[in-house]
Amino acid sequence: MKVSIRHQVSPYLVFFIIYNSQVGVGILSFQRTIAEKAGYDAWMGVLAAGCLVQVLIWVMYKLLGKANGDIIDVHTATFGKLLGKFLSLFIVIYYALASLSVMLEFIEIIQVWMFSAVPSWVISALILMLVYYCISGGFRIVVGLSFLSFIFPQILILVLYMFPLKIAQFSNLLPIMNHSFMDMLDSIKSSMYTIAGTEALLMFYPFIRNPDESRKFAHLGVLFTTLLYTISSIVSFTFYSEEQLKTTIWPELSLTKIIKFSYLERFEYLYISMYLVIVTALISLLLWCSSRGLKKIFNMKQKYALLIISLGSVLICQLANEQFDAMLDKYITQMNLYAFYVYIPLLLLYFTLFKRGNQSG
Repeated sequence: MKVSIRHQVSPYLVFFIIYNSQVGVGILSFQRTIAEKAGYDAWMGVLAAGCLVQVLIWVMYKLLGKANGDIIDVHTATFGKLLGKFLSLFIVIYYALASLSVMLEFIEIIQVWMFSAVPSWVISALILMLVYYCISGGFRIVVGLSFLSFIFPQILILVLYMFPLKIAQFSNLLPIMNHSFMDMLDSIKSSMYTIAGTEALLMFYPFIRNPDESRKFAHLGVLFTTLLYTISSIVSFTFYSEEQLKTTIWPELSLTKIIKFSYLERFEYLYISMYLVIVTALISLLLWCSSRGLKKIFNMKQKYALLIISLGSVLICQLANEQFDAMLDKYITQMNLYAFYVYIPLLLLYFTLFKRGNQSG
């Protein structure tokens, strides 16, 4: 089904969509995770992971261009309607679970740092009402929110790095390359999950006007976020000792404690509040992908699919515990690795060899 040009977005906006899809609450805590085995060499793992994401972007554009549609169209053309929709359902479920993971982590941050007495269902319901309102306006509204999530919070993030760099100890990064190859691989794997999100392209590809022109903006978006994550890791590594980093759950968020103004004592409150824009934009994108997928698979109205997912998310957020959070993160990490970095390249190979598709893609 061809998307009307009225609902499509300009190619350059893909830069902001990719940024929005990759920068979430993970940037607040990933430094501790990637340094667990690779130590302060882990920043190189972030760069390597960024290169792999660039390859994945190329593969997805090649695959979607050949099918001239989204991942559901690819599956249908390759495996038929029944099996194709069944396989597509796993991708759609991934989007919903990824949004749930982002929601749970942000709720934890709000409860630990700001409002400990507010129930999880209240926070999730308020965020999802805003998300529902945005998605109801169409994909162009979701993209507009992605643009806003880049402009305003990005300035705050870059300003944040100026303060710890004044007292940074760059000697913490030395000696370089003093960890094993397997430790570096573990760091790359952790980084790949942290900067995940580009797989949303599999659903919004038909909504790009002249998608071939958007490739360079998608690659630039990945390059920008890779550099952002690399800078974030280096700033944290030069500010914290390895022992401090092991006990700091949100290293980047904790950096805000050193920022003091005469008129503003608790800068982290402002930082978390501004971060709500980023989280809302990311959840909106993921739930748009999920509800759009359910609409195509089950031939239902998107607003009903979105309502079902939203109500389910509120319920799960209220009932979730630490064990569930850990299990969810593990499942999403494995699914992200195998479904996108293994399955999608194999699907491109199969589609190229056995299906004609759109040979101009």
